[in-house]
Amino acid sequence: MAIELKNTAPWKKAIDSISSFISEGNLHFSDSGIFFKAIDPSQVVFVEFELPKAVFEKYSIEPTLVGVDLVELGRIMNRAFPEDKLTMNVTESELLLSFDGETTRNFALPLIDLNEEEINIPETKFDAKIDVNARILKEALKDASLFGSSAVFKIKNSSFTIESQGSSGNVKATVKQAKITSAKIAEKQEKQEKAQEIISKYSLNFLQSIVKEADPDKKILLEMKTDSPMKITYSIGPTNIQFRLAHMIL
Repeated sequence: MAIELKNTAPWKKAIDSISSFISEGNLHFSDSGIFFKAIDPSQVVFVEFELPKAVFEKYSIEPTLVGVDLVELGRIMNRAFPEDKLTMNVTESELLLSFDGETTRNFALPLIDLNEEEINIPETKFDAKIDVNARILKEALKDASLFGSSAVFKIKNSSFTIESQGSSGNVKATVKQAKITSAKIAEKQEKQEKAQEIISKYSLNFLQSIVKEADPDKKILLEMKTDSPMKITYSIGPTNIQFRLAHMIL
């Protein structure tokens, strides 16, 4: 039984992103691929990711649940060269990883016995969706971090802004190229009523960690509702990674 993957970049990026919040977790090796779902210890970020079976050159493994140190797994994956082929296997006590390129390197990561807790995230009916270029969003968050540790996201009419303030100053960035879809705002405009404002506040530290692995040339989808968690989705190679980020009190 073994798993073979020629393009290791999506797997590496996903582990790097997840391990920013969650140091230990359970990997689900299922019939359809590798799946991960967990919430960070502070219960601020929920993450969900699946690398489907179709992206592997070989996928032959019994369905199993594997508890690992994600930080250590990330360190191992960072040693992969672009041309390396990755082979993974699971024993009773270890996750085995092999990089085969100019040299063959074998790593063994001890398994961890972790409780598998059921995670029930309430379904949220978001009021707006924002498609935004990843590079533009990352730069806006950098601007916001000059003055504060949190950012306020606002949507009004067809305008999307990110604001931050602190004792040394404040900043307001209007993201012109964002594509906003909002049924409620459209409904207000049709009735010529005062446009509804969608506004919520989030931690900049968590936001920047969430989007750090997003391809600068690709889009990030933000789904928002006033004073509610935000759903953040972007592609990693052939699949998507999703986050739910808890809001802060305005």
